[in-house]
Amino acid sequence: MELENHVRISGKVHFLKGQSEGESGVGKYAQFAVRQDGELDGMARHDFLLVRVYDPDLRETLLAKKHGEHVLVEGSLRSSRGSGVNYVRCKTIA
Repeated sequence: MELENHVRISGKVHFLKGQSEGESGVGKYAQFAVRQDGELDGMARHDFLLVRVYDPDLRETLLAKKHGEHVLVEGSLRSSRGSGVNYVRCKTIA
């Protein structure tokens, strides 16, 4: 059985206070959230989807973005080996 794991999300850049960098077994990363604003049952809903950027060139692209700027991220859904936190491992960012 071939597994499929491809994520494409868009929204607004949301830089995380005090949690913007880290390191895992894969290497050093920058992280941020993609904020998606919508509605659920007539109530405002704000989702913050965690993204980790390992590639240095993609990191530069991220740092050129402004808080609240529109972003499109593609990658794969992963879970941290240590904490089990789910995140998108960024492969492209625009």
